[in-house]
Amino acid sequence: MDEDHKKEEQIKQEMIDLLMEKIRGGLSERVYDYGNDPRNCGTMEIPDGYAKIKGPCGDTMEMFLKVRNDKIMDISYTTDGCVTSHAAGSAATVMAKGKTVRECIRINQSSILDHLGGMPKDSEHCALLAANTFHKALRDYAIGKKK
Repeated sequence: MDEDHKKEEQIKQEMIDLLMEKIRGGLSERVYDYGNDPRNCGTMEIPDGYAKIKGPCGDTMEMFLKVRNDKIMDISYTTDGCVTSHAAGSAATVMAKGKTVRECIRINQSSILDHLGGMPKDSEHCALLAANTFHKALRDYAIGKKK
């Protein structure tokens, strides 16, 4: 009887997992979470670095950086895009906050996708948009610092 109960519980859990995947539209748990409850979303007054890029899909993303002693002390983003754009923007900001500018150079499309547990193929461009916008904001900071 114990073995039957275990098997029944396993089947129940698999059904719950499938149902949750269906509810999330095939999105990983973290993409769903970050996309529906974005981290660091918003604008910033007088940022040290700023960028705005319109991606090939039509989504626009902005990134704002506050840097102290070459560390990202604060970072935020905005996007007019969908859940996956918000998830990618959120992921980039979470990954960058508290890191040095040099460490942030490693944040790219691939590392954002890894952080999020992957994305559907047709949404992976959102991670590229977030990475490109972030790197453009880093360049803006570096140029402003040299002046």
